[in-house]
Amino acid sequence: MSTSHIDCSVVKTAEIIGEWWSLLILRNAFHGMRTFDAFQRQLDISSSVLSARLKKLTEAGVLQKVPSAADGRSFEYRLTPAGMDLYPVIISLMQWGEKWRPNGKGDRMLLLEKSTGLPIRGAEVLSAKGQPLKAWDVEVVAGPGADESVRELVGEDAAVCDR
Repeated sequence: MSTSHIDCSVVKTAEIIGEWWSLLILRNAFHGMRTFDAFQRQLDISSSVLSARLKKLTEAGVLQKVPSAADGRSFEYRLTPAGMDLYPVIISLMQWGEKWRPNGKGDRMLLLEKSTGLPIRGAEVLSAKGQPLKAWDVEVVAGPGADESVRELVGEDAAVCDR
C-alpha cells in the first residue's frame, strides 16, 4: 500500500525509518557501527536486505556512505545531521521497550552521560520552559503547511495557525 498521497510528517518519516531493520541499523550506527560487515555480523541480516536498507537510509540523507579511512576499497556508513536528529527517537523506542517489554533480568542497556557517569534522564516532550509534558498537555493546531486532511485530524475546519 502506498502512502505517497498522505502529506504527514509521521508518514514521511516512517517511509524512511519505519521498517524494523532500519531502526536496528540506526541503533547500531549510534553505537559506533559503520561497516557493512559489522552491521551484517551483529544483526545477522541477509546482505540483500542490508544493502537495500542502507541504500534507502543513504538516499534519504540519514546515513552517508564514505570511503573507509582504513581501506580505500571499502566504505563506511556515517550518520548525517538528519540521522543524528533521530537519536531521541531511538532512545524513546528503547526506553519504551524496557518499560513495557522488559526481559525480567533488568535493563538490557544503560545510557550514561560520559562526563558524569550518571544515567541520562530520557527522551521527553518539553514545554518552552523545559517542563516535561504529556500528550494531554499539548494542543495540536494546523500549521501553515497543513492540508485538509491535517486540519480534519486536528479538528480545525478552516483556520490555520502560524505560531
